[in-house]
Amino acid sequence: MIHVNDPDFDAHLFRENFNMHTSTSPQYGIIASLDVGRQQAVMEGYKLLQRTLELAAELREAINATGVFQALTLAELLPEEVQGDGIALDPTKITVDISRSGFTVDEFQQVLFERFNIQVEKSTFNTVTLLLTIGTTRSKVSRLHDALLRLAREAKAPRRLVKAPEIARFTALKYLPRDAFYCEGELIPLLDEDEHANAALDGRVCADQIVPYPPGIPALVPGQVITREIVQFLLSLMRSHKRTDLHGVVHDGYTPCIRVMTAAEERSNRAL
Repeated sequence: MIHVNDPDFDAHLFRENFNMHTSTSPQYGIIASLDVGRQQAVMEGYKLLQRTLELAAELREAINATGVFQALTLAELLPEEVQGDGIALDPTKITVDISRSGFTVDEFQQVLFERFNIQVEKSTFNTVTLLLTIGTTRSKVSRLHDALLRLAREAKAPRRLVKAPEIARFTALKYLPRDAFYCEGELIPLLDEDEHANAALDGRVCADQIVPYPPGIPALVPGQVITREIVQFLLSLMRSHKRTDLHGVVHDGYTPCIRVMTAAEERSNRAL
């Protein structure tokens, strides 16, 4: 479903481009579900969304009332340098700090799932994020609240906070992402023979998009200059107890590598 809000929208031009990028075989189950979703949004969308917002506000208060778990506010989630950028908080997404419970995030998610049949998908080193939708019912919220109350009573001594690795800043884009990505490139290991950050990567140009997941924010994009700081950041994620997938990292046997442009490919492409 593609939403259009453009007074100059050209339906024919859009359709021609759309047809070049889609399958000729429609999936009728998906089409039917989209049509049902559209009708539901028109007929009762405001009512369902209002109920969701009310449940989210009640759940925030209930979480804070446990005395152990804390629903974080926007001021607690944003770094100071972007506090004035007009960023808003989606009230249907509740980020909960669990560090005072004594549980690790992995333990907390496992207990919720095995004992209370509640699955939490999004998490960091010290928080989990609850997602409320128009399908969320009061009974589901009550079940979660009851589970948190029980776990709050079982809380162990607060554990030491885990500091997430400092995110490496963007360096410089030396070549167009397209040019870098379509190079054959070469693989260079992230680690040297002493298991340290490989200095051979410093100053090289990445040919792939390297994306730690979660949260799914690229640490490197094709055409970007690699620095020791970025390599160190990737290694810290690999070595942490938190399970983080590094999409784009290539394993040569057991050795994690990054695909970079060769010296010849750098000479044959135009730098920005």
